[in-house]
Amino acid sequence: MIKGTKGFTPLETIGKQIRDKVSLTGFTLVELLITSSIFVVIMLTIYSAFHTGIFSYRNIQDSIDTHQAAGQILERINLDLRNCFVYSADETRFEGKNKQISFLALVDSYQEDKTVQDYAFISYGLEGDKLMRLCRKNLEALNDKSEIKPEEMADNVDIVFSYFYIDRADNSLKEKEIWNDPKNLPTAVKINLTLKGKTELNFERIIYLPLAN
Repeated sequence: MIKGTKGFTPLETIGKQIRDKVSLTGFTLVELLITSSIFVVIMLTIYSAFHTGIFSYRNIQDSIDTHQAAGQILERINLDLRNCFVYSADETRFEGKNKQISFLALVDSYQEDKTVQDYAFISYGLEGDKLMRLCRKNLEALNDKSEIKPEEMADNVDIVFSYFYIDRADNSLKEKEIWNDPKNLPTAVKINLTLKGKTELNFERIIYLPLAN
């Protein structure tokens, strides 16, 4: 026994106090394993949330880019069709097929820092999975042997045209896949545009022609 300030303290008690102090200054193997497991679970949860966030952001960005591309294509076709005109009373020069459309239209040109309108032959069609636009202006407009080449608007694309007209029998609007009336313009053109990427998105627009009968 050791004499303390207020009496004698047994050696067993002193040994227990020392062991208790030692146990408070370290971890057992089981405690380390449990702590490591909890840490791994937390890190995996954080990584999963981060990865999901990045993946979702990329999907949203791809969707935004696709909608913007579709909007630009449809707006270009809309502008051309709304500026469409007939060649003569007996011939419109408008030809509409399921995958291709061609017509005469007024287009904007830039000359000496000002905008002027030229007449042009416009054509849209597919070459494989590429959407092509042909624009022959002025003297080249009616030259079928012109060397002017179509320009690519987009790839990984599918496009389908259909045509509306007014049935005079009942004044109803009806749709057909091909427009082959040489003397009249269709009342409207429906465009079904599909952009193929990570996800396939479909867009539809109906464009009414101001000069249609």
